[in-house]
This record gives sequence, structure tokens and C-alpha cells, in this order.
Amino acid sequence: MSTSTTPLSLQHPQGLGTVHFVWTHDRFDHTIDFDGRQIACRNGTGEQAWPQSPPIQQLSIESIDGRDVALGVGCAGTSHWSLSVEPAPEGFRFDWACRAKETPELLGTTYHDSTAIEIEPAAASNVTADTASTRIRPDGTFSGGGTYRWCYTVRLREG
Repeated sequence: MSTSTTPLSLQHPQGLGTVHFVWTHDRFDHTIDFDGRQIACRNGTGEQAWPQSPPIQQLSIESIDGRDVALGVGCAGTSHWSLSVEPAPEGFRFDWACRAKETPELLGTTYHDSTAIEIEPAAASNVTADTASTRIRPDGTFSGGGTYRWCYTVRLREG
């Protein structure tokens, strides 16, 4: 797994786009690029136990069943996060999990707003958006420690 400042990229096998991971301060930021139309995550800082997006500190691009996938882990406060990103037929599928020792104050992934990009939540995940950002989080309420998971697919908006 990488913690270097060297950027890592996950290319879609059909050329639909790329997920770029760049080391910033103490974690990887990611930007999803569909032929120049982009959406970037909003990360927090090393001082935040519950950042705007999960703090991924170790990341690698691995080949699983002949397909490249991005796998990452990280921690903040008393919680640990994991990530897998894989190409989907129309874009990229993100699968996040957080193992929390206490009730999360803030949980999910936040992106800067982009009208060109669509985010479709999987079961047990939801999306909220305003003019500045889009947030994907686990469905339901957070109560106590445990493992929380949220998944979504990112693709170009049709039309």
C-alpha cells in the first residue's frame, strides 16, 4: 500500500474515466474525471475525529479477477475506514466502511458540487445535495459503535 506523494490513478477499462488519488497533508484526496468533467471529494484535517470524507492513508491499485481496483484504509479519532473502488459498466462503484468505537458525529463522503456528474446510492445508502456539495452516507441513524457502510456509483449525468 502506498503513502507516498506519488499520485495513483484507477482507469476505467472502457476508457470512461479515471479516479485520481493525490496525497494531501495526511491522507489521499480523490477526484473522479470523466473526460474533463470532474467531481472532487472534500476531506477534513488531521485534527478532526469525524472528517467530511473518510481519511484514507494507505492505498493501492490491485488486480482482482483481471480487473484493477483501488483498495484503501485509514483512521481518525478512534475509528477505522476502508475503501474499495471498482469500475462499473457506466462509471465507478465506491464501497466505504467505518468501524467506529462510539456513535459517529459525522459519517459519509462529501464531494464539491458538479452538475455534470451523477451519484446513485446503493441499498442502505442515501444522497443529499445542496448548491455547494453532495454527501453520501449510510441510511438510518447512528447509534453506538459498530460498522457502518455506504456504497454508490458515480457516472456522467445523461443529457
